[in-house]
Amino acid sequence: MKGAVNYNYLTAMNTGIASNTANSAKTLAQQIAKQMAQEPLEVLKDAREQTTGETIGQSDGQSARPPEDQQKLVQNQQELQDKMKGERRMEALDRELDDIRKQEKFSELQKRISEGEEIPLTDYPELSLEQKQVLNAQMEAVRSQIAKQQEASASGQLVEPGAKKGRKLFNFGKKQSVKQEQTRVEKPVPPSG
Repeated sequence: MKGAVNYNYLTAMNTGIASNTANSAKTLAQQIAKQMAQEPLEVLKDAREQTTGETIGQSDGQSARPPEDQQKLVQNQQELQDKMKGERRMEALDRELDDIRKQEKFSELQKRISEGEEIPLTDYPELSLEQKQVLNAQMEAVRSQIAKQQEASASGQLVEPGAKKGRKLFNFGKKQSVKQEQTRVEKPVPPSG
């Protein structure tokens, strides 16, 4: 499953993971807030040591936090960050899947329109305004083409196919190359040696 994203797996995981991570992130944030409320002057504990160089002993009644608690706190923060990153990735994947679905629907509608089918675009609210405009223009072009064919067949004339468009953009080619040759300046080459 390295190269491809399994769609069924993502949709099944998305519903459960999103609610679980949101709840666990919320409880972890509440725990951290409670801990901060219980120790609001944690910064001032080190102020004496920083200014005078003396350390606060156990006789003052204040004990330093054990390293195990600090490690647990750091680990909890890292887990929270990992969960948030995971949520962002899932949201990005969901957006990407939505974009793919919209593009596939757009391509399908274009194909149906080119076959001459009339499609009410109001039935597709997921399409963007630009896509709807493109589809409307395509429907108009197909309608006019069908009307011309019907008109020609009714009058008994043969319909001539349209001319192929040229491959060269803006008729660049021989004329352009001739102009370049006329205005070309030779660059002096230093002697080798």
